Amino acid sequence: MVDHQSVKIGYASPRAQRRRSQAQRRSLCCCSLMVIISLLIAIIAFRGVFSGIFSRKPAADENAVRFPLSVETERSWYYRYHLVPVEVKSVDPPGSPQSDEPPTVVVRRDGELVRNLGPFKELKLHYDPTRALWLGYWPPPWNIEPGSYTLEAKSEIDPGEWEWDASQDRRKRDSDEEEPEPEGSAWAVANAPFEIKARARQTLEPGLCVATWEFDFRETFVGPDGSKGDWTKLYEWAEYMGADTVWFRGGLTEGPGLTLEKPFKSINLEAIPRMGAEAHRRGLKFGTWAVAYSTYPKSNAGKPEYNWALDISRSTGATSDRPFVSLLDERRVTALTEFFRQMQALEEVDMVGLDYMRSDRGGYEMVEKFTAEMPVELPDGWGDWSERRRQRYVAEKIEGEWQSDPKFYDCWNWWRAHTGAEIVRRIIDGSGVDKPTWIFVLTWLHGTQHGQDPLMFTDAGISMLAPMLYQVTSRGMFDSVVEAWNGYLKPGQANIVPGDQVDFNWHQKMVSPTPATAEMHDRIVTAHQEFCPGEPLTGAFWHDINRAASPANNGPYSGREWALAGAAAFSTVRDSWGVYPLRVKLEAPDTNTIASTFTVTVNIENLSKRDVKNIKVSVCDTPLIVPRGLTMPEDDEPFTQIKNLDAGTTVQKDLQIRISKASAERANRAMVAIRITWDEADFDEPVRNDLPRQIIVMKYVKGT
Repeated sequence: MVDHQSVKIGYASPRAQRRRSQAQRRSLCCCSLMVIISLLIAIIAFRGVFSGIFSRKPAADENAVRFPLSVETERSWYYRYHLVPVEVKSVDPPGSPQSDEPPTVVVRRDGELVRNLGPFKELKLHYDPTRALWLGYWPPPWNIEPGSYTLEAKSEIDPGEWEWDASQDRRKRDSDEEEPEPEGSAWAVANAPFEIKARARQTLEPGLCVATWEFDFRETFVGPDGSKGDWTKLYEWAEYMGADTVWFRGGLTEGPGLTLEKPFKSINLEAIPRMGAEAHRRGLKFGTWAVAYSTYPKSNAGKPEYNWALDISRSTGATSDRPFVSLLDERRVTALTEFFRQMQALEEVDMVGLDYMRSDRGGYEMVEKFTAEMPVELPDGWGDWSERRRQRYVAEKIEGEWQSDPKFYDCWNWWRAHTGAEIVRRIIDGSGVDKPTWIFVLTWLHGTQHGQDPLMFTDAGISMLAPMLYQVTSRGMFDSVVEAWNGYLKPGQANIVPGDQVDFNWHQKMVSPTPATAEMHDRIVTAHQEFCPGEPLTGAFWHDINRAASPANNGPYSGREWALAGAAAFSTVRDSWGVYPLRVKLEAPDTNTIASTFTVTVNIENLSKRDVKNIKVSVCDTPLIVPRGLTMPEDDEPFTQIKNLDAGTTVQKDLQIRISKASAERANRAMVAIRITWDEADFDEPVRNDLPRQIIVMKYVKGT
């Protein structure tokens, strides 16, 4: 809708021209004027005689051109992931469309120009002859401030060719003032106001701590104590580390026999109700996710006949299909919507998520749509180029010139993020899901380099984002990840649940000076504390149970150590929210002589307004660590007990421990992990009485 139209002119307004003409008309002789008046009287009398026969009133000319320019948007508001469509109509005085030169269109806020995405201040417009309109899009910049914005369209005009109402000239002048001849330039200006909105993040209980299982369902499993059993053993891992939720990869396009109608392997889909029921039996929440656009294996032979993401060689121009479904394939949107609809209907499922909600390397099958919608500079003759040549050009810009032309690259990433968020909104709307939802997101440059944006996903209706802190090649790279998120997020914008992966290799095979397990713990804690300035993050996830149970990627550390590192991170997350009645701190030396006893001190503070009873202080079973002087149950961890801790008081427990022997592969580093548990009670807020009642604190001590 058009809000305001005006004319800007160099020295004289259209009103001045009209006054000049009026002055000339006054020079008519009195005789001529009397003839004209007599003629008017005769006409009026004639109309009066026949007024009973002809009662029609003179109709206003509805087709009269009143202004040369108008600008509109389709609606009055947009979210940050929307691509704002713009329509501009430009006409000459007789009403014919002006298609030679596009009007200038900019976006303003409070009168100031808004810095646009990419290199341009002005919107890119193209003329649509079928509608006789100039069309374009405005991509709101990353994390734009919500509020009121204005589209401003402007085109140069010749004011002498137009008739104007007095209301259209906003300047007030004395009626007898003589004005000079118009000089300089004149512009018609049209404005259209609109709003950019941010969807309020969903209210979630703080302290969500998730253990994931990414591999296919199987009937047998190994527990954290090394014992073998059926698939329910996986929940022993969740309980061992104090997770309150388990996420399972339920929707996966892999293997033979899949179709467009049934694109996900059945073994995982069929396991979802069983797994959810077992989680609920143990007091845990259960969520399941679908791998959205990635498929397995790398070859696409035998898979459902999707349209695949296209890669193109910059050197030869040869194309190849990636094992990712194209974001433009509507059939994948239908499949993911159906998965969400089914999960919404299952009472055993508490939340539902997505992974690989993005395109892969390449994605150049989307070049035509991208270049049509985004304000990127294109070479002369672009419209005459073949489709392959256009794809190759964009591939070169993205992969070869991303540093020399970062604004083009930024437009590509924004457009992919916008496209993904639009798909997510359609999945949510189409499935009717109202359970909490999440998306795993990559972390480099807060996801944008991969065509993901946590705020676009939040605006699209996702409950929480799960940034993956793994596949980071160095600690320096991780610090850059933290810095990028910290500089991007603002308090209150999104629910963030970061997590790290059980993998010795992806923690740079750290043994000394930092064990890989301790590095995992520190990444989760650092992300929780520093990703968003001014507030702790909603929760954390630990990835995953299968990796901890299978020693292939664990390095010299046991699966229990990886689990305890995650558990200690969970405890820090919950402590930041005050959702436990106790706060526990561990004091231990950095080094100690091998085989000699040393003391660790556990400080336990009661933060609640009531006594905490039967506090159990246990030493977890980790390699090289031998506790002394504790109660040694057969099937449990050695412990000491505190019968009662008064409200608002602190107790200190000293424990005697030794490192049993040297271990070169661990650089003689041993994990001291202490588990604190207590009796159930009805504690006041902010304590969450539904959470597992355990706190883990840990530290590595180096034997010398």
